[in-house]
Amino acid sequence: MPEDVRTQVKMLVQQEVEAFLKNELDAKKDSPIAILLGYQSLNPSIVLEAVTPLLDTYDVTLLLTKEWLPLQAPWNGVSFVLIEEMAQQELGALIEKSSVLVVPQASYSLLSKLALTIDDEDPVWVALQFQMLGKSIVMANNDVEPNVYQQIHAPHSVLGRLQSYIRQIQTDQVKWVPLNKLVKTVDEQFAAYREKQSLILAKHVERAFQDGLKEIEVPLRSRVTPAAKDLARDLKIEIKQNDSSKGGTL
Repeated sequence: MPEDVRTQVKMLVQQEVEAFLKNELDAKKDSPIAILLGYQSLNPSIVLEAVTPLLDTYDVTLLLTKEWLPLQAPWNGVSFVLIEEMAQQELGALIEKSSVLVVPQASYSLLSKLALTIDDEDPVWVALQFQMLGKSIVMANNDVEPNVYQQIHAPHSVLGRLQSYIRQIQTDQVKWVPLNKLVKTVDEQFAAYREKQSLILAKHVERAFQDGLKEIEVPLRSRVTPAAKDLARDLKIEIKQNDSSKGGTL
């Protein structure tokens, strides 16, 4: 192959790769994610440093409790809300628009209550709403996953209880990862979210009718069973498919 042709091919390939990467970045910037900072940390600067790369890649909303408010000052221009001061309806609307929930600082309280579906704290309520909408949660396990000394000295009953809670939230599709793998896991879960296919059954249409709904909003890639289509037509309920890569209800 002549050198000039080889150079042209190389340039074309490079342009295609650059265009692909730009499209991927644009897609992430168009899709909101939420970062929940709701529990105290022994090393808050490390937590903030770990999530900073997400601010450069995604459209981020910070969900803060008051103790984190002074610490987010370096992130000028990043939108944030104090979850204690927002009505659940307003928080629900924000959750609807977000694709992934990132929890860089967990706690024993969050772990146990999420495993048991107890929503008596604002941060737990937020996490449960993401789960109920079928959206991904990525949670850092630092400060909660027992370290080697805790494994040696803590009562077996306590360790067993913690492990049962961890297994439960993992069964519920929460990604429980070390802080240094948080960004990589968020990228993976965001990609999975964009490709997610929900299955719409007749029982879902029947429930919508019972709730007095005239339409059901589902992701663009959703599959609707023939029985669901027939029942929706009979009950005059519209099934609207939206682009879930822009956020929104699953």
